[in-house]
Amino acid sequence: MSLLHLDVAKCVHTSNKFAICDACVSSCPVDTIEINNSQLSFVPNDCVSCGACVGACPTAAYSVDGFNAIDYVFYLLENSISTISCKEGIPCVAALNSEELLALALLQKSNISIDLSGCESCDVAANNLKQIHALIEDTNFLLQAQERQFSVNVLEEYDAPKQTCSALSRRELLSKNVLQRAGTTIREFEQEVAARDEERIAHAVDKATIAQLKLKQIPKRRSLLMMALKRTTAPNTLHTLPAEEVSFISEKRIEKESCTSCQMCYRICPTGALSSDARNSVINFSATACVKCHSCHDVCEPNAITIKESFSLKQLYAPALENLVTFEIKRCDECGNLFPYHGGEQICSRCQTEEDEAKALWGIS
Repeated sequence: MSLLHLDVAKCVHTSNKFAICDACVSSCPVDTIEINNSQLSFVPNDCVSCGACVGACPTAAYSVDGFNAIDYVFYLLENSISTISCKEGIPCVAALNSEELLALALLQKSNISIDLSGCESCDVAANNLKQIHALIEDTNFLLQAQERQFSVNVLEEYDAPKQTCSALSRRELLSKNVLQRAGTTIREFEQEVAARDEERIAHAVDKATIAQLKLKQIPKRRSLLMMALKRTTAPNTLHTLPAEEVSFISEKRIEKESCTSCQMCYRICPTGALSSDARNSVINFSATACVKCHSCHDVCEPNAITIKESFSLKQLYAPALENLVTFEIKRCDECGNLFPYHGGEQICSRCQTEEDEAKALWGIS
């Protein structure tokens, strides 16, 4: 059993109380992850360490001790291994995200095999298989759209190579490497004890979390995918795909007439896909930073921001910053601050609110 970790600062519920994302809850085969009032919790002892939540979370907020998806991908590449199996190196195939699997296939430039031979006897397969099949389908769809001649296929039978351990000599037992491994074993034991905790752990926000929220970072899996794409020849045709067929990235539009320029969408965006300038006169969008977490849509009260019906592969091979909306900036007649002007009286929303409250207090309509 490995200990499950949640990086609270990466979770969209931390920065947005209106967030509807429940990917981790839906993916958990033992139903130990819960969301109550934007606070996530789970019981460590209930977790089976399958890593399904790790693969499902759009912002990569979850991790499991002993497994790092990026390291695993590079291990497969360095050793020219084209078979992914829970029998060696990975707790469950569901711990991977389609970005990581797509990057692996592009860098490997060959077919990738997914071993599902152990799923029949696995207690969590009934839940995780749906996620695994969706992972394979998403990856194959994008490989086909990029005109690749390789794909991801399923193995119903697979015998993992057996590893042999040689006995250590006295000199080897006293070596620095062995002593370091002993220290690692102690840490692993401490982690195992923590994983046995039967109390539900609620993940609260502290000062350190608040400081991390200001750091707009894209998940490492996105960096891996973009690196793989740069090392790959672009397809002859950059196809336009149905948006619902692409699970981890999107293109967006903003209806200027509906947008109130409240700034919330780009302030709560966890990756910085949505951004503005020093005067807050624009809202720009970088598709390569979007993880399709839906947080910006959840926080937009007038529903001014929407996902485009299609996604162009041009966003992956020739990424560019797109301007979604531009505002006319004027200086408020009351406070003198700059603000996005939407017509009518030249007064900012803050001063307008104060004026409306004062009129209500005085009984003036």
